Amino acid sequence: MDLRTEVKRMMRRVRNGRLPGSEIIVDTAFEELGYGPIPPDPGIIRKEFNDRLREVFEYTLEVLERFEEDAYIGRVPEELFANKPEAFQKAEMIIKDSCDMSSGLRDAFRSLFADLYPTLRRIFLSINQSRKTRGGKDFELQFGKLLEYAAIPYQKVSQQTRTDFMVPSDEVFNTNPNIALVLSLKRTLRERWREVAEELFNLRSPNVYLLTADERITRGHVDQICGQYRIRLVVWDEIKVNTFQDDPLVIGYSDMANDVFPTFEQRWSE
Repeated sequence: MDLRTEVKRMMRRVRNGRLPGSEIIVDTAFEELGYGPIPPDPGIIRKEFNDRLREVFEYTLEVLERFEEDAYIGRVPEELFANKPEAFQKAEMIIKDSCDMSSGLRDAFRSLFADLYPTLRRIFLSINQSRKTRGGKDFELQFGKLLEYAAIPYQKVSQQTRTDFMVPSDEVFNTNPNIALVLSLKRTLRERWREVAEELFNLRSPNVYLLTADERITRGHVDQICGQYRIRLVVWDEIKVNTFQDDPLVIGYSDMANDVFPTFEQRWSE
């Protein structure tokens, strides 16, 4: 068995039953931030939409890190003991053969680290990849829950498409696409955003929005997403104000919650 497969199976065992899915992580973040059984006023959520989304976006990572510590610190050493016994036996012999405990521990640690380094490297790559994989799902859940708190109707779309949310619903979109919003969320724009943009463009909807939490948005992103594909890009308020203030197809989350959504709500009621 190659090292990649070995570590993949190891980390699956470590996470199994110990690291919750995105739904539990995000729900925990909302609960700890004070979103209790009595829902907050939708008007306040809309007014503070940008700040609240950023708050839960950042706090969810803190919650995840706590769960990761419980899972990884408790189980990864046990897996290493079981899978690499020769490395620990070698370190133990170094300590026994040393002249004093201090130098023995130092030499044993060097030996152990050298022997385990390839495996440790794969473990931390696995942890990093796991965060990236679940990061997009977490962002979707965070945004969707805030839509609910803001009393904005939406429908979650099947994962077979690049569309994540239809606002207010798929039925409205199929009946009259001019009064429905097509939302696609991309936590970062560093990977595969062109595929997303092309598929969204092919919908031929007049109201397509690509929402991101990315802090490193370039002029190239805006020129292609907004210019080439005619998709509106939704970013953090400060990025809109500080970098793309004069770009009408780039909007902040506050603009979406307090301008775009209310405008379309009027059309749904007509």
